[in-house]
Amino acid sequence: MNETRRLIIGGSLALFAGLCFSSGGFFVRSLPIDQWEIVFFRCLFAGLGILIYLIFTERRNTVKTILKAGWPGLLIGLVTAWAIIAYVLAMQTTLVANVLALMATATIIVPILSGPLLGERVPLSTWIAVIFGITGILLMVFEAAGTGQLVGNILAFTIALAIAAQTLIARRFRSSSMIPSVLIGATLAGIVSLPLALPIETTIKDVFILAAFGITTLAIALILYFTAARFLPAPTLILVVLIDAVLAPIWVWIGFGELPNLFTFIGAAIILAGVTYNSSFAILKLSFRSK
Repeated sequence: MNETRRLIIGGSLALFAGLCFSSGGFFVRSLPIDQWEIVFFRCLFAGLGILIYLIFTERRNTVKTILKAGWPGLLIGLVTAWAIIAYVLAMQTTLVANVLALMATATIIVPILSGPLLGERVPLSTWIAVIFGITGILLMVFEAAGTGQLVGNILAFTIALAIAAQTLIARRFRSSSMIPSVLIGATLAGIVSLPLALPIETTIKDVFILAAFGITTLAIALILYFTAARFLPAPTLILVVLIDAVLAPIWVWIGFGELPNLFTFIGAAIILAGVTYNSSFAILKLSFRSK
């Protein structure tokens, strides 16, 4: 398969993954229940979705495929479990725009770490984007310190670190499917959240929303994302976070009228400007290389 075809397939998968991810904030705002119940049921339905997918695609080799993920799959599972938990907690303790903008810093973290870990050179454009990212984060943290949103912002940044780890491990071991790691992550997060979710007070209506939440933003989104990881370089793959960061606040604004304040807006704009600048250079470089 030539480079152009790989970029088209991988890019399409990553685009649809980003669209699925972007609905997360809308789902969280739609659920008037305890955060740990949200985490548990999201994991339950995501895990069922992944398991059905593996049974359908692998049939008798399902267990073998899960075990074949090995320690890389376990590592991704661990960071995925943390990201699942931190995502819901962050969404309920700060603005959706804050969460997504801080998560978008993963698009800067990945190229920096892909140098020493994957042998990829870090270009000047990435270092410029790092300066943008740090500036935006400092603005958002400064604003959040006086509004009680600091914890949510810190949680959101740890999600960026988790996403970066997922991406780098998936690229390093791209010859193996990392989809079973989503099942591992959902299972671990579900086990942690269940005792904290009791007693369950979820209504039937909430269960349907939770099912859509888990299947769309974890099962489908991560299947697409980790499949795309087999086709795209890490700096390009991580663009999916940028799609999420742009669209998610729009869905929440349309559905719930949630708008970021001035410092959040400026900080998010600076982060996204740096991310867009860095990612544009990465795409242009790949385009010239493929010609």
